[in-house]
Amino acid sequence: MDEADWRGDGELGFRRIATPVALLVALAVLKPLVTTLCLGSGMSGGLFTPVLSTGAAFGGVLGAAWSLLWPGVPSGAYALTGAAALIGAAMQAPLSALVLLLELTHVAFGLLVPMTVAVVTATAVARWVDGYSIYSARLSTISP
Repeated sequence: MDEADWRGDGELGFRRIATPVALLVALAVLKPLVTTLCLGSGMSGGLFTPVLSTGAAFGGVLGAAWSLLWPGVPSGAYALTGAAALIGAAMQAPLSALVLLLELTHVAFGLLVPMTVAVVTATAVARWVDGYSIYSARLSTISP
């Protein structure tokens, strides 16, 4: 590869190496894996940011897939919705997830209805499958 392959014009150097969708897929797969390895090894690490970024990556991938069927759809809206849904499901706190994403972005007020539907659905599925939040599940693994 020559230097032009590595130098991207504002594209983080991924012009011909990876598409943005491939990068989102890689992030959606690798981020939970790396977080699991880190926390499983006993190292310190947070849970909020990995869950937020994984939800945004999954939402961005779904938004890109949907934009193939319906051109012109902003995949960033799907990324925000995916981040809110995964945070709501992981924390078992749907209202807190909505407020957090609205406060973090200050632009997602137009997405309030789809975000609410996604967060409530994801939280209901998470409660049906497991019922624990990411924080209460870790409490059971800590020995006194």
